[in-house]
Amino acid sequence: MLLAAQPTREFVTVDELVALTLFLCSDAARQITGTTLPMDGGWTAQ
Repeated sequence: MLLAAQPTREFVTVDELVALTLFLCSDAARQITGTTLPMDGGWTAQ
């Protein structure tokens, strides 16, 4: 039932969360400050 309400029809995986975390901890993300990056498959965009 929850998955049917997801715009992408899939839940975020642990691997995707790890990839975002590693990116945010890297030098490539040093200019990203003071923001929220939701990983909710579009749930909050509805």
